[in-house]
Amino acid sequence: MNVPARCFRQITKSGVPRRARVHHAEQGLRPSGAPTSHGWPTGRRRFIVVTCVNRDIEEAAPVPVRMPRHTRPGLRAPALGVCLLLLAILATACGTSSAPAPVPQVTGRPLGSSFVAVEALGFPARSKAAVAGTTPQGATTVEGTTDQAGRLNASVPVPNGYQGPLDVKVTVGGAAATTTVTAGTTGAAPAADAGVRPLGDINCTTTAGVDSPPSASPGEVVCLTGDLSARLVIDHGGTPQSPVIYSGGGDATVEGIDVTTDNVVVQGFTSKDASNMGARLLGDNITFQDNTITHPVYGGDDTDGMRFFGDNITILHNTISDVTDGSDCNDEGCGDGPHPDCMQTYYSDNYPTSSNITIEGNRCENAAAQCLIAEGPQIPEEGVNGPGASTGWTFFDNYCDTGAAQAVQFKNITDVTIADNFFDGKNNKAISLSDGSIGAHVGGNKLGEKTPKLITFDDDTVAAGYIGPQPDQG
Repeated sequence: MNVPARCFRQITKSGVPRRARVHHAEQGLRPSGAPTSHGWPTGRRRFIVVTCVNRDIEEAAPVPVRMPRHTRPGLRAPALGVCLLLLAILATACGTSSAPAPVPQVTGRPLGSSFVAVEALGFPARSKAAVAGTTPQGATTVEGTTDQAGRLNASVPVPNGYQGPLDVKVTVGGAAATTTVTAGTTGAAPAADAGVRPLGDINCTTTAGVDSPPSASPGEVVCLTGDLSARLVIDHGGTPQSPVIYSGGGDATVEGIDVTTDNVVVQGFTSKDASNMGARLLGDNITFQDNTITHPVYGGDDTDGMRFFGDNITILHNTISDVTDGSDCNDEGCGDGPHPDCMQTYYSDNYPTSSNITIEGNRCENAAAQCLIAEGPQIPEEGVNGPGASTGWTFFDNYCDTGAAQAVQFKNITDVTIADNFFDGKNNKAISLSDGSIGAHVGGNKLGEKTPKLITFDDDTVAAGYIGPQPDQG
């Protein structure tokens, strides 16, 4: 008989982490180091080869089965009954009775006066979605795609000047769900509350020194105290419903933070003088909030406030400052060497795509390069041809004081909403879109006096699905 082909990985280098994505590549993948695409060309990338082998197995010649000459009729019926009982037990154990399908759910909240953020759960996975927002003034429908868990992050526009109920309906195939949001509410000025907030009362279940964080179970609150002249490593997580909370209480100080697990909340720490990056987040369902990152130091890699990789990551009300150790950047870009950014993510052979990302209420001060640079898995000009997509982002209510050509740069990031931010740097533009970053929604942003332009389309691949002010063509 012919056995279907199976793929056997032949990895051209060793030491690939557990989250590495291996796939076919006609052109290479981005290496593990950070990209240097801050307005400058990047070289070709190395790649991992995958070889598929088809194995044929010869079918054995039939063997005659010798039947017994005599049977005992009295044993036939009980044996048959036992067999049927065993088959029933095995059928139940193997899951022939399927669990009920999840119930689709939709929630929403206003993003300033321009958009309503929509989060949908429980829909068919990896499927096209239609997201409709309806007011008495009419309806607008935008498109999106659910992820592997049936989740979708999107936004719908609010009519100019409208305040009142906005009905949201998400439809994926035959599944649908609705909610109503009070839209168009006018609050504080953009980014007025950006930065670290007071933590409030914390009910610790475990307290330990920051130099020896203990193992933790789902739902625990681990409070860490003191100082650490090394990186804090957080590698024990909970579940999506019961994450582990790690709190520094606003006082614990470390030289860098590495989160390498799923389902955690990390809050109340100060990262000071860390090597290369103040924090690194690698995992799914991570919330990083109310932390202070200051003065990461160049150590041979790019110098960044933080880097993040994974799905369902929330970066909320952090203060990142003095990200300057590296190249001399100006409003035309950065030279050779490190590019000091507040926040960065990219796809590579060592790091996954990043979807359903919320970056909200953060304060970025005195960063030499960009407030955020985000790069997806398909940038052919840089030799990046990965699978999947980085999609469903919200960049809302952030303060950006930066100095490179642009404050935020999205390359191959789809369905991103950029709303109510204050771009107060020395950039020649606030927002740059390129490399297939379609479906962008932009509104309610504020420019400082040294930033002359809001947004540019840096190539002709990003116009589809765009909602926002008229861009300058790059």
